[in-house]
Amino acid sequence: MSMDQAFFEQGFRAVFDAMIDAVGKAGLHLRPERLSRAAARRCGAAFRQLAAIVRRLIFLMALGIELAPPRPGAGPDARRAAALPEGVEDVTASFGPQPKGFRLAPRISGPFPDHLRTLSGPPPARSVSPRRLLAQWQALHAVLKEPEAHARRLARTLARWRKAGEPAPVCVPLGFEHRLRPDLGIVARALPHLIRQATAAWNDTG
Repeated sequence: MSMDQAFFEQGFRAVFDAMIDAVGKAGLHLRPERLSRAAARRCGAAFRQLAAIVRRLIFLMALGIELAPPRPGAGPDARRAAALPEGVEDVTASFGPQPKGFRLAPRISGPFPDHLRTLSGPPPARSVSPRRLLAQWQALHAVLKEPEAHARRLARTLARWRKAGEPAPVCVPLGFEHRLRPDLGIVARALPHLIRQATAAWNDTG
C-alpha cells in the first residue's frame, strides 16, 4: 500500500467514524420526527466540518488521477443516447436543474466551499425537522461509499479548468482543526500542505 493510499484510507475512515458519532449523538439513525434545536445545531456543525474535509480529500485524490483522452462522440449526450433503446427519447433534460446534495468542485479562483448551504427562515421555537440533516447525512454517506468515482468526476472538471487557463483553487487552513477528534485533526491539518504541493504544477502545460 502506498503512502497516498494509506492517507486516503485513514482520512475517509476518520470522517466516517466522526459522521457515525455525530449521527448517534443527534439520534438521526432513529429517524425522529423532530430534533431539539441544540442537537440539530451540533449535528449540523459536525456535518459542515466533515463536508469540508471530504471535499479536500476528494480534491487531492482528483489531482492525482490521470485521465485518458476522451473518445470521439463519447460525451454525456452520446452515452445517454446509446443507453436508450431505439425509438425511446430521454425527456429528463426538460426537468430543469436538479437539486444537488453535495458540491465537490471548489469555486473557480476562490477558496473551497467549506460550508453546506443552510436554509433561511425563522427557526421553530423549540424543535426542528431533521429533514435537512438527514439529506446532508445521506449525501455525505454517498460520497464516502465511492470516493474514487467522485474524484474521477471532479478530475474531469479540473482538467477543463486547467485547459481554460483558470488558476488553481486556494486551500487555506480550516480554522477548526483543534476542535476535531485527534485522528481527524491530523488529516485536516495535512490537507492544505498536500494540496499546495499537488497544485504546484497546475499551470505547467509542458
